[in-house]
This record gives sequence, structure tokens and C-alpha cells, in this order.
Amino acid sequence: MDRETAKDIFAASERALAALTEAEQAIRRISDEAERKVLLGALSDVIADVLTGIRFAALRQYPDLEPAQKLGPPDTDLTVEEKALVSKLSTTELELIDRALLSECVSAWRKVARVVGAAMFSVQVHLPDVPDGFYAQRVAQLVSSGKLESQGNLAYMRFSEVRLSSDPRSAA
Repeated sequence: MDRETAKDIFAASERALAALTEAEQAIRRISDEAERKVLLGALSDVIADVLTGIRFAALRQYPDLEPAQKLGPPDTDLTVEEKALVSKLSTTELELIDRALLSECVSAWRKVARVVGAAMFSVQVHLPDVPDGFYAQRVAQLVSSGKLESQGNLAYMRFSEVRLSSDPRSAA
């Protein structure tokens, strides 16, 4: 694609993400928890598709289209309360989280934000209060253990990607 088309695609995806953020705020006001969860799951899928399927296509060819951003604190930072909550997770619950994360990974690169969001959605019935930053920490642990490969900065879910390890020894 030419630069002008990539620029238009990037700008349109930014507008779409802003509109989806407005939708998220409205969805969070829905009092019926089951309905809210279904809609948030669908919204998560759409956001992931916009980020990875549309926006990334333009940025892959013209990375300079994305303005430099102040990253802020890492996504993996947890509050004192969140640290206390996750410190109580059992080995079985950690394994559940890891299985959910791995089940969202394939041999192609996927944004960590997409993997984390989908994994959280799949285990929310069992672990509704576990923060996304902890899931991101578990992704980094799965990379360290060799089960996943990564590129980008794992401290920031939007700026990193993972895929299943191509090393056959990591399956063990």
C-alpha cells in the first residue's frame, strides 16, 4: 500500500478505537452482569481486530505513522491490593490462567493485549478479580519458560506480541 493510504487507514483506525472506547464506557453501565460480560467480550474481539488486523497493516509498512507515546507505568505493575489478591492464588488457579493464555496463542504473532483479554474472558467465572497486569506477568513467565516466544516490550501489552514456541523441547 502507498503511504497516503496507510496514513488514511491509521487515522480511521484511531477514530474507530476512540468510538469503541465510548462503547466500552456505555457497556460498563449495563447492570445485568451476564449481558455486560458478553458485550465486553465481543468488544474486546473487535478492538483486537482493529489493532492487529487493520492498524498494524499500515504500521508494518510505515511505523513512523504512529506518534511517539509516553508509555507510562508498565501494564505489569500491580497495586498493593492486586498483589495481595494474586499472592493468594493456588497452583491450580495459576495453571488455569497459564492454560487459558496458551490456548489463545498460535504459531503466528498475536498482540499480548489480545491474548490477555481473551484469556481473562475465558476464566472470568472462576477468577473474576484477577487483574490484567497479572495475566501479562504470566505471559512473561511463559516466555521465560520457553513455552512462548515474544517480540516487543512485554511490560506493555499493546507493544508486544507472542506466539507458541517453535522449539519442540518447550512442549514438555
